[in-house]
Amino acid sequence: MTKHAVLVLLVGLMPWCARANDTSAALETGGLRFKHDADIEMRAEDLFISEKQVRIVYKFFNTSAADKTIMIAFPMPDIVGKEGDENIGIPTDDPENIFDFHVTVDGKAVSPHLEQTALANGVDQSARLRKLGIPLMPIRGPAGERLDQLPKSNWPELVKLGVGAIETYGTGGPMQDHLVPTWTLRSAYTWTQTFPAGREITFEQIYRPSVGGSVQTIIGADKWRDYPDARGFLAAYCVDDDLIRTIERARATRQLPYPPFSERSIAYVLSTGANWAAPIGEFHLTVDKGEATNLVSFCAEGVKKTGPTRFEVRHANFTPTGDLKIVIFVPNQN
Repeated sequence: MTKHAVLVLLVGLMPWCARANDTSAALETGGLRFKHDADIEMRAEDLFISEKQVRIVYKFFNTSAADKTIMIAFPMPDIVGKEGDENIGIPTDDPENIFDFHVTVDGKAVSPHLEQTALANGVDQSARLRKLGIPLMPIRGPAGERLDQLPKSNWPELVKLGVGAIETYGTGGPMQDHLVPTWTLRSAYTWTQTFPAGREITFEQIYRPSVGGSVQTIIGADKWRDYPDARGFLAAYCVDDDLIRTIERARATRQLPYPPFSERSIAYVLSTGANWAAPIGEFHLTVDKGEATNLVSFCAEGVKKTGPTRFEVRHANFTPTGDLKIVIFVPNQN
């Protein structure tokens, strides 16, 4: 496989041992989904991924003699409300459109319906939370504060239902019990779309990706190959020896006690593209690493550098067999 990489910039000088406390996770996002239909072909997919934007242009063709109306969905990653989940890469603060998702069909904007469900112990607790005046988004908003302000007589039932958990901590004062959200928010945008018989239609989907990463890369740190996750990290992103040597040289040249690169990571669910009547006729992937001084790595066949920051892949009759993980190494300026 050809190798190249992408990860997160959280500038800092933290020692390697503190890495676990200075990382954020990238939520997996992907493309549109609908139930398999033997008559709908994806004739082309043009996928662009950068730290700032994911853009996908699809060309679909209905091979049958009749129009087909199908439910389309864009599922968002589950958002879990529990300790530590603030440390994930959520691109916006809009609880109803956290990925700034937009879609057009043949150039006309579509207004999808947002479906949201709050699940606790596998049970839908959306109605209960709304009745209590609690927003369904468990993090990055007022849900935690409002849940904590409920009468303590309500707490045991909510804990039993899996809606909340009691944690003890102090916020500038004495230690106190607090009720924190533990439900999972499951969201999807949906709409119905008609595929005209014997005609091609074009979908364009744009959203902001979830970007994770670390203040400091593991590569090039003291005894970094002995770290338990090092081998898996290299394999997940197909990091090659040339990239490793570049990072190690940068540390040695600057005589630093740590590797002078942070990481940014993006995860894209590519395997949903296998849900069509035939392989994707023409598949085109562009990965943009942002700055010419950044390093990028990802697993793909036939990667070609086509510009100072861009890497492209093209395949005909393509059936995805796995998902895409990108890591960008960003040089620290300090």
